Parts: sequence; structure tokens; C-alpha cells
Amino acid sequence: MAMTPKEIHQALAGICSTFPKSSKTFVGFIDHASKTGAMEGTMQHAGVISMKNAWQLENKAPTVSFAPTDEKVLDYVRNVCAKAAQSAVKMLVVIDLPANLTSVYVLAKGACFVATAAYGSPLAEEIVTLSRFRDEILMTSRLGAGLVRLYYAISPPLASFIAEWKGLRVVTRSTLVPIVWAVKLAARRSRRSAAGEEWRGGSGCY
Repeated sequence: MAMTPKEIHQALAGICSTFPKSSKTFVGFIDHASKTGAMEGTMQHAGVISMKNAWQLENKAPTVSFAPTDEKVLDYVRNVCAKAAQSAVKMLVVIDLPANLTSVYVLAKGACFVATAAYGSPLAEEIVTLSRFRDEILMTSRLGAGLVRLYYAISPPLASFIAEWKGLRVVTRSTLVPIVWAVKLAARRSRRSAAGEEWRGGSGCY
């Protein structure tokens, strides 16, 4: 038996409660005006508008959209939850019955703006790789943290420009290929080095 929009809303809320604490989620529900009082309807809209403003999504297109009765949104959100264990996200889901639309906005928490614009999704493997490099390598040193702050200061307008032009997205992805490869190589070496230290530390106990 098909789920109603309200049942899907409840199921989404349950899935969101399982997200890692490092991620932020919000599930909004906007019912038909004829089924809500003026106060409740105003509060439903205000809650969604408030979250969109807070996450700067006012004029942004959703990452993906579904019909309010489409249960595929549950699988999509579960997939986002699974990937959030590797890279924290912010996710806003809005079931809007008057618009006959469920909109899902997914943002990498502390997003790599330019790479996200190039690949079109904050959940792309390349974005996860670059985000982990930022968090686990760059942010551990004063110089690296300074470079990250500089990047966040200058990259949003550049990312917006890239997102508007398909040709620029293709060029940017090509430019990022060797960077992503180098980051993966550095991460492998770091893991091997850490494993070697653990082995040497353990061997000294015998």
C-alpha cells in the first residue's frame, strides 16, 4: 500500500535522526491551506523559509526533486545518510503539497564550492575526497587553515560562475583530476605511515 505524504514525512524524520551528529538535517512539511489553520500554515512556511535563509538556499534549485507520494525519496535520503558518515552534510527536505513537490537540498558541510559546482553534486566521490583532505590534513596546520579560509573568501562567486556554464564545468573537472589523484595518493601514504607507526609501537611491547 502506497504511503501518504505525511507518512513519508514521518519516515524521513526517522531516517534523519540516524544521521551522524556532525551533519545537520531539517524536514519541512507544507500542507494545503484548506487543511491548516492560518497560524499553522504560516508556521509551516516560516520554518522552511528560515532554514533556506540560514543555509543560503533562497534562489537555489534543489539537488533532486520527487512527487510528494514518491517513496524513492526515502532511498535517496538513506543513501545521503550512508555517505554522511564519510563527509558531513547539511540536508533540507521540503514536502510542499500545494506545489505538488518534494525538494531535497544537499550541501557538503563546509563545501568545496568550486569542485561542487564542477561535479554538480556534493556527494560526488571527488568532493568527499577533497573534503576529507581539507579536514584531516589542511585544517591540522596553521598554514593549511589559512589557505582554507582564503579559499572560502574567494571561491563562492567563482563557483557560481562555473555552475552556469557547461564548458567551464568540464574544464574545471579536467583541472581537478590530477589534484584529486594527488590527494588520494597523499591519503594512502598517510594511512600507510600511520599503520607503520602503530606496528612499530606494538612491536616494542614484546
